[in-house]
Amino acid sequence: MLLNEKSKFTDREIIEKGSRILIKELGYSGFLRFIRHSEGISKEDYLKIEDEIFNDMSLDEIYDNAKEHWENKQ
Repeated sequence: MLLNEKSKFTDREIIEKGSRILIKELGYSGFLRFIRHSEGISKEDYLKIEDEIFNDMSLDEIYDNAKEHWENKQ
C-alpha cells in the first residue's frame, strides 16, 4: 500500500510547494494564468467531489490508475 509521508504538510506548505512546482513547470506567466483560471472554478467542496470520483476504489487502485495515466501521457 502507498504511504504518503507528504500528507504531513500544513496547508501553507502545500500552497508554497505547489506554487513552486507550477512556476517551475509553467513559468511565471503560465502560473499566473493557472491561478486566474482556477479562481473561476466552482467553489464546491473538494472532499465531496473526491468521494464521488474515487467511490469504492482502494488507494492501490487510485495509485495504479494515476501511474498508468502518467506513463501513457509521456
